[in-house]
Amino acid sequence: MKDKQTIWVRDLARRRLRGLRVVVENKKILIGLCMTLGFYIVAQIGSRISPYDPKRMGDAPLNLPPSQEHPLGTDPLGRDILTQLLHGSINSIHIGFMAGGVAFLVAMLLAVTAGYYGGIIDSVVSIITEVFITIPSLAILILIAAIFGRISVPLMSLILATFGWAFPCKILRAQTLSLKERGFVRLAKLSGASGIEIVVKAIIPNMLPFLGAWFAFATSGAMMAEAGLELIGLGPQTIVSLGLMLNWAINYTAFTRGIVNWWLPPCVVLVWMFLGLFVVSIGLDEVGNPRLKVK
Repeated sequence: MKDKQTIWVRDLARRRLRGLRVVVENKKILIGLCMTLGFYIVAQIGSRISPYDPKRMGDAPLNLPPSQEHPLGTDPLGRDILTQLLHGSINSIHIGFMAGGVAFLVAMLLAVTAGYYGGIIDSVVSIITEVFITIPSLAILILIAAIFGRISVPLMSLILATFGWAFPCKILRAQTLSLKERGFVRLAKLSGASGIEIVVKAIIPNMLPFLGAWFAFATSGAMMAEAGLELIGLGPQTIVSLGLMLNWAINYTAFTRGIVNWWLPPCVVLVWMFLGLFVVSIGLDEVGNPRLKVK
């Protein structure tokens, strides 16, 4: 029995080292991480050295065009738009990662549990997952936000997470069903490992590329939903976010007045973050399924 357990542990160690090496060598993952983390670091530094407050009115003259002192100009209330962009980017990323992280954690726990143990647990989780997938999530998000009125950041993240876990759960459950029939799982059972031990030490580590890809998917989806709710005025008004910037731009008719320097930068940042997370997810998909790699 000890010999079998030793073989299992060594096999797991080899798999993890090989998987880590493949991740590090994947250029798409490195590019995507540089895009997202690099921009986040720049925004953090910029927001700390900016002398302006993103919400305080009258910090600068009103309706200034882009200049050396105000690279993106100012809005009709005398707020520096670049400072809003830096703070708004950080807050939108935080909300996206918070909501995406909660949704992803729920999806992973339900998928692995249902996929490995099967039976009544699998049936119940499958039914609940299908119900949440068929629900028009954006309409429900708008309804809940309208009922609560001015919601807080934690509540916003919880609402987004509530409707963001179902689709990743369905995909990860299918992956779990495939992995539990592999030879290393059978070897783990023969070595006397418990179900929880097999799930934690054998199945989840072998799903890390897929888990990372779906975490990026859940995060980008949460950022998009947050921006949509803020855009129509149903998000938190206590902090500046990219969606709230677009809401302000609409309220002050920046689109019709041609104030491109107000509404275009938050759109570019959102596209940049979505693209970075998408590139990361593609790279992780290639790690999990080498046949997807384009040579």
